[in-house]
Amino acid sequence: MSYSAYKDYGSIARFWITVLPYVILLEPNDLQAILSNSKHTRKIFFYRFLDNFLGKGLITSDVETWKTHRRILQPAFHLQVLQRFVDSFAESADRLASKLLRQDGEELDITKFVNDAVYEILNETVLGVNVTSKAKSNGVIDLDDLPFRKGQMVVPYRLLHPWLLFDWIYKLTSIGRREKKQSQELSVACRRMMEEKRRGREVRVMPGPGGGELTERKVSLLEYMLGMSERNPEWFGDEDIVNECCTFMLAGQLFLLANHPEWQDKCVEELNRIFKGDDSRSPTMQDLRAMRCLESCIKEALRLYPSVPLFARTLGEDVKVGKHVIPAGCGVIILPYSTHRLPHHFPDPHSFRPERFSPENSAKRHPYAYLPFSAGPRNCIGNKFAILEMKAMISAILRRCRLGSVEGKTEVRPKFRLTVRASGGLWLKINQRRNGR
Repeated sequence: MSYSAYKDYGSIARFWITVLPYVILLEPNDLQAILSNSKHTRKIFFYRFLDNFLGKGLITSDVETWKTHRRILQPAFHLQVLQRFVDSFAESADRLASKLLRQDGEELDITKFVNDAVYEILNETVLGVNVTSKAKSNGVIDLDDLPFRKGQMVVPYRLLHPWLLFDWIYKLTSIGRREKKQSQELSVACRRMMEEKRRGREVRVMPGPGGGELTERKVSLLEYMLGMSERNPEWFGDEDIVNECCTFMLAGQLFLLANHPEWQDKCVEELNRIFKGDDSRSPTMQDLRAMRCLESCIKEALRLYPSVPLFARTLGEDVKVGKHVIPAGCGVIILPYSTHRLPHHFPDPHSFRPERFSPENSAKRHPYAYLPFSAGPRNCIGNKFAILEMKAMISAILRRCRLGSVEGKTEVRPKFRLTVRASGGLWLKINQRRNGR
């Protein structure tokens, strides 16, 4: 729902998928009524179309499974635990900067490099697997033959072909058979990694609902779940571990590296203050927390291009929205991409203005006007992980590289699938930064 549609129809609209009614809501007050209420945490029917590929992880699971898994996994995303991943972030980010500098003076599509780096980080921190050994001679990882990259998400396709809403028909199609094969390949790969961890006796216990201790070494999310499974098999079985691994492998997101030299310079000035000109020092958690200007730029990029442009809920009870009553059982569609562009919440909404996220400006904003990671009890469990990851990657690039614009390729053309992607890529010119300039 674009802003032009908002002007024509207002902040609430109804549409139908076959015989099922759905309501789109854009205004933060209305979204708060839905997202903050634990009675509305059940997701709508088309999330089950992801089960064949993702299984029943935190994204797709029913309410009771989600509550159990969320309670178990939440301690793994505490800042004290995430601090142990900072070195992994820094090492991967440094490799990314080195790869970019091999293209010194050239124009390149940054998305391939960034996606590979994010994938590398997620493999190491989530699965405890180092994928750099698969790197090609030019330093870019070839992921095209991996099951995860082969995955084709077909939710929109099924919605546009109503007869495919019936699973027994969909499974007979070539797309359905291919999706099942990809799901099996990914499941086998995850199980193989689980068995390798178990045989190596590398499982360590981290803080969990039943107690436990934080170890001195880095512990991947996979190892944490294996430990919880061994101690509490009724909470987390092997199938659940596979499901959550697949879910978190999708958590890597593209972000906008905008060509705004004035903000790039402000971020570099901030980094120079933090690192005091020492380009070789890796960032600490304290350093990452101090990157306030960079964090504002990241948040503004996520406002313009939230990685997940749409999510939905099924109402557990009637909800009054203005003069309308939305009945229990109705599906509600939430569009962060559109809510983030409401001019009465974000003036000049299409412009890149990181000052929107200064502490004073953020304090004035409605808490549900900004939803890059959803909000309420079923928000994204990995939001802190994602922000730290992006800070580490972008700061490493800015400390060593100057980013320039490419003539004729300065506009982002968003392409909407399950996530927002840039059609035609994001093109930049890379130059080595010398003496902090």
